[in-house]
Amino acid sequence: MQTTTIFQPVFALVALTAFVWLSMLVRRAACMHTAGIRPQDVPTRALADEKFGDTQIPNNNLMNLFELPVLFYVGCLLIYSVARVDTLYVELAWVYVVLRVAHSAVALTYNNVLHRGIPYLVSCCVLWLMWARIASQLLATD
Repeated sequence: MQTTTIFQPVFALVALTAFVWLSMLVRRAACMHTAGIRPQDVPTRALADEKFGDTQIPNNNLMNLFELPVLFYVGCLLIYSVARVDTLYVELAWVYVVLRVAHSAVALTYNNVLHRGIPYLVSCCVLWLMWARIASQLLATD
């Protein structure tokens, strides 16, 4: 297995983030046009939530993609940099990404909290498993 394989799920998560970002821009622009909202009307997140309502859902999803996924990116870089890339890490990384896609898909469509919460929770467990394995491997070498 090529060690750079670990970056395929990384790029997939970046693509998801770009898609959610674009979705946010399109929905906000449409809402601003329809409701006559000017950019200076929404200088804070609280005002944006108030003015945009459900149009904020992609924005909230985008912010979520910059929370725990940061640990995913760092973990994949660490796995690569210490030459620990193997089939299990790549599979876990793909499972993480697929679960994040499911989470975003629910959020951007019908937004049922329970339905999006399940893939979110499972993805977090996968992420913590990856980090536990990284830690155990690196600490065992000292």
